[in-house]
Amino acid sequence: MALLSRFIANQRYSKIEPYIRGNLLDLGCNNAQILQKHRYRITHYVGIERSPGHVAALSNKYPEAHFIQRDLDCDRLELDKKFDCILMIALIEHLFNQKFIMEEVSQSLTPGGIVVITTPTPLGNDIVHRLGSYLGLFAKSAIDDHIIIYNRHRFKILAREVNLRVKKHIYFQMYCNQLTILEKP
Repeated sequence: MALLSRFIANQRYSKIEPYIRGNLLDLGCNNAQILQKHRYRITHYVGIERSPGHVAALSNKYPEAHFIQRDLDCDRLELDKKFDCILMIALIEHLFNQKFIMEEVSQSLTPGGIVVITTPTPLGNDIVHRLGSYLGLFAKSAIDDHIIIYNRHRFKILAREVNLRVKKHIYFQMYCNQLTILEKP
């Protein structure tokens, strides 16, 4: 991992902590860090990852949780329960079909449920991340995987299209990253 990548990831996770609660769906769950740190705040945890091997390893490590393999660009979530909180941490910028996954997310939320999204800002992605990747401060591969970068206005449009509303939007890491909370009315 590049020099500053872990630091940035830890800051990102500290921003989402206050929103972790209840029945939780973690899209692009990676190594299920949320489950490791906040299991006492989670009633039921479902993590989704793309790699079947990764899903199997996580299922063995956390038998109390449920892990599912899905390609979030094209696979329906097809979950048998609704969620109070859905996490999309450093994920949406890597997906080609954002409206598709957000429609799936909206259908998977309980009324009053929230979607917690972190993603780079245009400043963070286009300037700081590119320069930091070039200098070896950030992972070089991540910048090439970013499909679309959101701003506050684009989040409002996307939320409206899938019957959600922007509850909160803040910038952090000197305007290089953003946290957006979407809510189901």
